[in-house]
Amino acid sequence: MSLEIDANKALELINSGKWRQLEGSVGKWCNEWIESGVIEKDKEATEKKGPVSFVDGFGQFQNQWRFKINREKLNQAIEDAYFDSEDEPEMLFNNK
Repeated sequence: MSLEIDANKALELINSGKWRQLEGSVGKWCNEWIESGVIEKDKEATEKKGPVSFVDGFGQFQNQWRFKINREKLNQAIEDAYFDSEDEPEMLFNNK
């Protein structure tokens, strides 16, 4: 799968709260996208629509920021994966 498809899947999991409901590796995988800067807080959407509300894996109600893809950083990650890395592009982030 391409990095763009993976980033969109991670964004969907994050913005639905599922990344905090599912067991370990999925949440860690999503968090890697946030830590890399490819997925970032969307302050405008959070102010406009309110935070994402969900029940986490421990049964606790949570609110979190909405997130978006930083296209510049995603494009750079794709470019780096294809032109500068000996690793397969899919291996830049652990594919789950």
